[in-house]
Amino acid sequence: MRAAIYCRMSRDREGSGLGIARQLEDCEKLAAERGFEVVATFSDNDLSAYGNKYRPEYERMLAAIQRKDFDVIVAWHSDRITRHPSQLEQFITACELGGVMVHTVQAGQVDLDTPQGQMMARIAGAVARHEVDHARKRMKRAHEQAAMDGKWRARRRPFGYLQDGSALVETEADALRTAADDLLRGVSLRAIARDWNERGITTTGVAKGWNATGIRRLLSNPRYAGLQEYNGKVVGTGNWPTVIDVDTHHAVTGFLADPTRSNRASYERRYQGSGVYRCGVCGAPMTMMHGTPHESRPDKDGVVKKSSGLHYRCTKSTHLSRQGEAVDEVVTKAVLGWLSSAKALQKLSVETVDFPAEQRKRDGLQGKLKKYTLMFASDDISAEQFKDGTAEVRAQIAAIDAKLSQYRGSSPMLDLAMSRDDIQERWDQLTPDVRGSIINDLVIVTIRKGERGLRKFDPETVNIQFRISNSEES
Repeated sequence: MRAAIYCRMSRDREGSGLGIARQLEDCEKLAAERGFEVVATFSDNDLSAYGNKYRPEYERMLAAIQRKDFDVIVAWHSDRITRHPSQLEQFITACELGGVMVHTVQAGQVDLDTPQGQMMARIAGAVARHEVDHARKRMKRAHEQAAMDGKWRARRRPFGYLQDGSALVETEADALRTAADDLLRGVSLRAIARDWNERGITTTGVAKGWNATGIRRLLSNPRYAGLQEYNGKVVGTGNWPTVIDVDTHHAVTGFLADPTRSNRASYERRYQGSGVYRCGVCGAPMTMMHGTPHESRPDKDGVVKKSSGLHYRCTKSTHLSRQGEAVDEVVTKAVLGWLSSAKALQKLSVETVDFPAEQRKRDGLQGKLKKYTLMFASDDISAEQFKDGTAEVRAQIAAIDAKLSQYRGSSPMLDLAMSRDDIQERWDQLTPDVRGSIINDLVIVTIRKGERGLRKFDPETVNIQFRISNSEES
């Protein structure tokens, strides 16, 4: 009789396929004992048969049954083939129409050609389903208890930690700390991802490199602040070493959740004025364009200036363009001149935030949320009382997070204002994207048409209006 062997492993933790190899060896031995000729082998590794998940080799085997490519299926156990009732019915029908028998190493022959055999298969399937359901509930309860106890939980090694969470991988942890600080200073997620890829910082998953989405997911993970998460909610603190402090975590998540900053976190401009400077003719944003480099005419002192050909042009029309470096120089001079003044520090200073006090307040509110949950579970309060109470507490937590995020997110401009003598050096160290964000927050730059054209730049065509209230600067 022609036989096909089917093997399946729900979870291959090592990724070595050893479980499949052992099943295959036992099935080949049974086939030899029964005198079967093995003509096909199908194996689905690291795939569960609990739900209706797609199993490519299983589907290929069903197609082969319909073609009547073999007479018998050999499996290690019937639950290797399926554990789902509806899928079992599909399999029984296919075997019945194809005239295929089933032999297993552990459960003997399953005769699907008779009502009694089909009944036994259904009973075995129901028992297997019950065992899986029971095991899943035990596992879910164990995970829940581990989360509440603050225990380390990770199937794969998370970036920044050893597999068991006992210690940090310092190079990865340092990269995470720097990335969090860079994000709060205005560096885009794309820039951070590109920097990591260029430095050879690899992921712990299957991806070939980092992207903005991966960096966002990483920086938003409460694990790195020592916070225990379960079912998408923080339920307490963990027993593992932290990479960043809780305040930084809340500042990062608040920054990424702020809709006014979400585009800034993902978009990265290559030139500080792209999308920031405005056309004085139509009001549209301007962008940097590449033109032909040229030299200016000698001035009265005989000095010839060389242009790179880069120029800002209106994004809606070609009616206005200006030399890129010259415009940036005028804007930078005005911005740094204002930031280095005593007036700037006075205008930009915010009330000092007591981070430890705010965190204690937040921890108390988290404890209050947990108390509401326990009271609701014990039927001490109604669903309406639970909803109203938790909504109020969550609003207070959101207010604290917003306060921390606003303070940390304002640091790049404050840092420049406090630099004074080193302000130009600090400015040059910032990426064009961060410089553009600071310019956009501080001033409105409008570029007007001039009488002398593009080749001879007129600084008077660059209008700078400060956004700071009560400012006399313009």
